[in-house]
Order: sequence, then C-alpha cells, then structure tokens
Amino acid sequence: MTTQTTLADTLANAIADITLIDKNGIPRPTVEEGYALQMDILKRRGVEQPAGYKLSLRDGGTLYAAPLLFVSSERNFRFEAGIKIEVELAFVLGQDLPPRDTPYSRDEVVAAIDSLAIGIELVRSRYIDGAGDALGLLLADFMSNIGYVVGPKLERAMLADGAELGVLRLTNGASVLFDGAATHADGDALAALAVCANQGLPTHGGGYLKKGHVVTTGTLCGAPVIPAPSSFAVSLGGCEVTIALT
Repeated sequence: MTTQTTLADTLANAIADITLIDKNGIPRPTVEEGYALQMDILKRRGVEQPAGYKLSLRDGGTLYAAPLLFVSSERNFRFEAGIKIEVELAFVLGQDLPPRDTPYSRDEVVAAIDSLAIGIELVRSRYIDGAGDALGLLLADFMSNIGYVVGPKLERAMLADGAELGVLRLTNGASVLFDGAATHADGDALAALAVCANQGLPTHGGGYLKKGHVVTTGTLCGAPVIPAPSSFAVSLGGCEVTIALT
C-alpha cells in the first residue's frame, strides 16, 4: 500500500468517524498530491461530482481550491469537537464559467451568479493542531471543511464593486462571537471567483465552475469555535438564520 493510499484511507476515516490524525511522521504531500488525494477521498465517499468549491487566494494571489464535502440547506448538523464557524457569502452559479481567451470581467462574473446567500462553512481540521504550513496536507484535508450550509438569500446589491456588506452578528447562546463590519480578506469577496473563472479549477484533473455549483471564497468574521453541542445564530444583510449542532 502506497503512502498516499494510506493517507487517503486515514483522512477518509477521520472525516467519517470524527477522529484526529497525528501528522508527525506523515510525509508531506506536494500540492499536486494534495489535490489527487482530494479526488481519491471523494471516490471513497461515493461522490462523483462535488456540489461546490471552497476557493482561496494565497501566496501573493495563487488560487487554491477544495471541494465542499457537502452543501445543504438543512438547519441541523452533527456536532464535532473543535468545530469552527465561518460566515461567508455563498455564490450560487446560474451558468458555466469555462476559461476562455478573453478574460471574464467582474461584471460578467456577477452576471453568472444566479443567487447570493448567507453561507456558513463548518470547519474542523482532521490533524492534531491543524495542518500548519504544510499546504499539501491542508489541501488533502479539503482545506478543513466539514461541509457548507446555504442560508437565506441576500440582496444582489451586495455584489456591487466596492459595496459594503454591513454588520454581521454571530451568537452562540448568550455568547457574542462576532459583532461588527463584515469584511473579506481579499477586499473583494469575488476576487477568487473571478480568478477561478479565468484560470479554471486548480484541482486534480482541472475543470471549471459550472451552473449549480455553490462557491465560497472565505470568511467575513474569522473562525470562532463552537465549544459544545448548541445552536448559533447569524445575522447579515437584514437576514437571520439559526443552526443547531447536536
């Protein structure tokens, strides 16, 4: 059994069984190997086509991606020790975005978005103490995503270039986890989506974003921990949603 096959087995089991992996002694996969491991693990989970993707711009603008392990509009999910919450913008595509000779403009990318919604990424690293600076390990772990919740629809005015996203409030019972201006690390929450439209997906085998895909590009509020089974509430853009972790 190869090292990569062993790591795929171990990660697939950790995802399914809510366990942690000691990364000490594990050979660090390259970025390409990390992407190949994503595909291997998806096959083990019986997933032929991901419902969406997590995109991230790092290292001076390099695009990285991971399939979302699930996309759901449900409001009740399994609690996992160490679970974190990232409130994001969920872009639901209404048309394919294959790379082409003439780059997509920002306006064209906006036009390809069928709807905008509150997105809630459920996050947990499968490694003890996280992947650290080992990018291949992070990618193999689907950039730590557990899955993705699509919440209420938001006004398309929030997609305008330079638009302020307003106040975001995240509470967990009596605890206020975030209460302030919703801001994105890229400045423009559409930046990574535009890069992906013009370059294609960097994942194993390539490909591109398609109609129906749910796409997220990063948190608007950090990644606070939910310490115990409970409910949390999100308010953004005049919309509210409550999620139970049981």
